[in-house]
Amino acid sequence: MTLLTDYLLGGVCFVLALRLWGQGSEGALRAWAAGFAACGAAALLGGTYHGFLPRLPGLWASALWEATMLSVGAAALAATVGTARSQLPPRWRRVVLAVACLQLIAYTAFVLRTDAFLAAIIDYSLAFGFVLAVYGRAAARNGDAGARWVVAGVLVSFLAGAVQAAGLAPHPQFNHNDLYHSIQIAGMWLLYKGVSSAASAG
Repeated sequence: MTLLTDYLLGGVCFVLALRLWGQGSEGALRAWAAGFAACGAAALLGGTYHGFLPRLPGLWASALWEATMLSVGAAALAATVGTARSQLPPRWRRVVLAVACLQLIAYTAFVLRTDAFLAAIIDYSLAFGFVLAVYGRAAARNGDAGARWVVAGVLVSFLAGAVQAAGLAPHPQFNHNDLYHSIQIAGMWLLYKGVSSAASAG
């Protein structure tokens, strides 16, 4: 079941990425579209890794896992770039983008040395903590409906991560990973709605 829910999450992310990409050529929108595509890639690669691990040669399994981890890093970077381009003035935007690039370099170097998924959790959490803070400020100050949707999406994504970390499994055939993927689909849709609404308003 985990393979199926991973693939479902990946498919939803790719569909949302294509819809955002087709909505316009604005830089923030394209960055978010790339982020959704990277999330989709991480889900498909991770699902393939876990679903076919017993039959994968060691070298292929290692490469597949590294690709999964790097896709998570790409998604985190894209979300940071999209948020900075959408919400910050140029001076602060440049600072944030420089820090985000340094974070990606450090994350990539770490991933190529170890397969600990904790690195992906930390990297993703830092990026989406930034997204939450910036869009939360916009929602509080301007009553921006799109920003509220983005905040909701980030909170649901954090909830999904907490469910996975707690190992909550509703059924032996639907474990904590399956529940995580299901909740994350809702989180991605909320993020899409927020980003899309903000672009339409702009």
